[in-house]
Amino acid sequence: MERLENFERALKDIQNEYDTLGKELEKLRNEGKNKTTKFRELLSKKLVYSMIINIFKRYDLIDK
Repeated sequence: MERLENFERALKDIQNEYDTLGKELEKLRNEGKNKTTKFRELLSKKLVYSMIINIFKRYDLIDK
């Protein structure tokens, strides 16, 4: 039971971080800073989180 709760907390953190990164990237885009190192780093992190979320979806661990 504890393992499931840990999984659900981790998944929620991943989804929240994914959303937060999206907002930060949008802010940087609006400021014209889409060629900065920070923007590229955040974009890379968002891609990693997206891949993790897609793996969970593939195994029907979260809604599609």
